[in-house]
Amino acid sequence: MRKLFTYVLVAAAAMAGFTSCSDDNDEPKLFELPTESKTMTPANGLTFVSNGQSLSDVTLQYVPANDGKSAILDLFGSNASRADVSRAENPVIAPGDVLPGAASVSLNITPKFEADHATFEGDGESTYCTFHYDGTITATTIQVNFTNIVMKNGVIISELTFTDSDVDHMLELTYNGAALMGKMVSFKPDSSDYKRAVLTLAGQALDLTDLLATAQLPVDLSKLSKIQTPGVLPGTSSFELPVVLGDDNTFSGSAETAFVTFKYEGQVASEKLIMNITEAQLKDATLANGKWFVPVMNTSYENDPLHVVWESDSAVKIELFPGFSMDMPIGTILGITLRMEILPDGEGKASVTGMLPRALKSVDFGADGNITAGYVANGVADGTVTESPAGLAQYVMASDSTLLLYLNPQAIMMDVMKAQNQAARSRAIDFAQYQATIDAVAEMLVKCVADGIPVRYSVSADNPDQMSVYLPTEFLRPLLMAVSPVFQDEELVNTIIELASSDPDFGGMAGMLGGALKSLPSVIEGTTKVEMGIHRTKTEPSEAGPLAWYPLLKTIIFKRLPVTTRRGSLSSFHLIAISSPFYDLENHNKL
Repeated sequence: MRKLFTYVLVAAAAMAGFTSCSDDNDEPKLFELPTESKTMTPANGLTFVSNGQSLSDVTLQYVPANDGKSAILDLFGSNASRADVSRAENPVIAPGDVLPGAASVSLNITPKFEADHATFEGDGESTYCTFHYDGTITATTIQVNFTNIVMKNGVIISELTFTDSDVDHMLELTYNGAALMGKMVSFKPDSSDYKRAVLTLAGQALDLTDLLATAQLPVDLSKLSKIQTPGVLPGTSSFELPVVLGDDNTFSGSAETAFVTFKYEGQVASEKLIMNITEAQLKDATLANGKWFVPVMNTSYENDPLHVVWESDSAVKIELFPGFSMDMPIGTILGITLRMEILPDGEGKASVTGMLPRALKSVDFGADGNITAGYVANGVADGTVTESPAGLAQYVMASDSTLLLYLNPQAIMMDVMKAQNQAARSRAIDFAQYQATIDAVAEMLVKCVADGIPVRYSVSADNPDQMSVYLPTEFLRPLLMAVSPVFQDEELVNTIIELASSDPDFGGMAGMLGGALKSLPSVIEGTTKVEMGIHRTKTEPSEAGPLAWYPLLKTIIFKRLPVTTRRGSLSSFHLIAISSPFYDLENHNKL
C-alpha cells in the first residue's frame, strides 16, 4: 500500500513537471537581436532623426555583442571622412553632421525586448553637446531618434517641455507670487537664431487613469481619466510667448492676452525652467473691488444666501395622503428642501441655507484674475476663518453679465470619488445601465474644466453692494437633461425614498420627496429657467440664531394654496406640515 502511495506521489510530481515544461513552452518567444554585423542606410532600413530633422546622408554600422543582449550603433554623416570643424559657437546641424559639430557618434545600447522588436533609449554626449536618444530594432530595420540636444555652452537647440512633475525637465512657475501647479511650458528655439525662442504656456493634462483603477468604484468614470486643465493665464488655454534669451539663457519682458496684461522674467536650462509672471492685471476688473460676503438669513427670512430659481411648465405631484395629491412648483419644493435641517452639524442638524454662510465667509475677485475665499472648515460655528491660496480658481469677464470660472483640478481632492454612497452600500445598484448618462455628464464637466464654467452675475439696481452669482439656464439645463433618465428607474427612486424615510429628521417629508423624484423627468423636460448660485453683500454679516421653520413652511406653502382649500377644516398646508418634522402639535392652532 505504501508503494502504491509512493507511485502516486511520483506520478503527480512527474505530471507537475510536464505541466511546468508545457507552460514554459507556451510562453511567448521574445525578439532576438540580429547576430551578424551589418551596415545600413535610409535606402535599406535605417530611419534617423536628429532634432526633428530626418537625415538621409547617414550610415549606421550595427555590431552585436556576443551575449546577444546588447549592441553598438555607430552613426556616420557624410562629413565623417573630412576634417572635423569646430562649430560650437554656431550650433547648427550642418549637412553631413549627425549632431551639431559632430559628423559621427557611437551608442552602446542594451535594449528591452518585445515579441517582434526591441527598444532602447539613453543619454549621450558628443564633443559639443549632450543629447537623448531612443529607437527601435526589428529584423530588417533600425530607427534612431536624437532629442533634447543642449550645447555644452548652455544653448538649447531642441524643443523641450517642462512640467512640475518631470524631474528631468522641472518647471517652477509663479503667478503674481503664487506658485501654479499642473501647468506646462514648452520651449521651442528658433532654428535660425538660437537666442530666440517661443514659450507655449498651457495647462497640463491631468491623468487619473491609475487613481480611478485603484479606487474600485461601482461605476465607470473612464471619461474622466484624462482632463485637459485650464491654461496659465486666465481665459487663455494656450498662449505663445516669443522671448529673446540673454546671458545664461535669461529672458524678460511684458505681454498681453485678450484678457490679461502682465510682465514676466525667467531662466531656462535643459533640466529646469524658472518663470515668474508678475504685475498680471485683468483688462476688465469690474468685480475686483474688495471682498463680497455671504449673507445670513434672519428670522424674517430676509438676506437669503441662496439664489435658486427653477421654473418649469410641468409641476411636481405630491401625495399628501393616499388618494389625495396636489401640484406644487419645483422651485417651491427645492426651496423647502434647502431650508430643512438635514445636514449633520455636531450633535444636531443644519440646513444648506444655515450652513452655507457659516462655511463660506467671503469671496474676493482679484484684479489679477485669481479668486480667493475665506472659509471655515466643516462650517463649525465661530470657527477659524482660513483664506484659500491663490491659484485654485481664476476668472475673466466674458461679457457685461457673464464671467468664466476656471478651476485647477490638481488642487481638488479626489477622495470623494472613492467613497460609495449609502444607497450603493444598501442595495446592489447596476450602474452600467446609467453609463450613457455618466459619460454625457463627464464629457460636459471635462469641457468646462478647460473652457471655463459660465457664471452669471447681477448687481442689485437698488443696492450696488448686493450681487447674485449663479450658474445659468444654458449651463444647468443640459446637465439636468443628461441625468433625467436616472429618475425613470423606479427601483432607484424607491430606494432613495426608503433611505429618506429612515432618517428621523427627514422621514416625515418622504412623501414629498417621492412625488418630486417621480415628477423630475417631466419637470426637467418642461424647464424654462433654472439658476443656482449664491447672493453676495459688501456688508459683513453677523451670526443669526436658528430660524423658525414652521412660519417658513407656512409662507412657502400655505399662501400658495387656493383660498377654498385653506378654509377647509384641515387645510392641505396642515396635512403637509403634520407630515413634516417641524410640526408642533400643541401649537398647531396658532397657524
